[in-house]
Amino acid sequence: MQSTARERRKFMRIDAELETDFWVKGPSLTSGKARIFDFSRDGIGIRFPGPVQRGEHVDLTLKVPGDNIPIFATAEVSWSEGKPSESPFGAGLKFLNIKPLDLARLLDFVYARWLGGFRHGQQGDYITG
Repeated sequence: MQSTARERRKFMRIDAELETDFWVKGPSLTSGKARIFDFSRDGIGIRFPGPVQRGEHVDLTLKVPGDNIPIFATAEVSWSEGKPSESPFGAGLKFLNIKPLDLARLLDFVYARWLGGFRHGQQGDYITG
């Protein structure tokens, strides 16, 4: 299943970690803090503390380090994996609603970190917040 998901991706994914607050709107009805592990132009890979279901909508508040203005987005769960007895749960979210300027701010920061890692030979650096 994972290889199929990779083939359908339209945009490059960049490995980077960032903490976010989230609220799931749907049967899961969960909220809290989650960890984003990769970014693309149209979505994110994320680890939730509990299970989420495909198709649920998730409100996100992202706090980019060094930026005082949070980024608000709504996304849809494209895929989810994990067993109820295990945590964290991996999921892929596709952005449904994010202001273009906010997406540009987020991606500028992610790309700058990614390019900085290549310049300094530190491709494994993570974004922490």
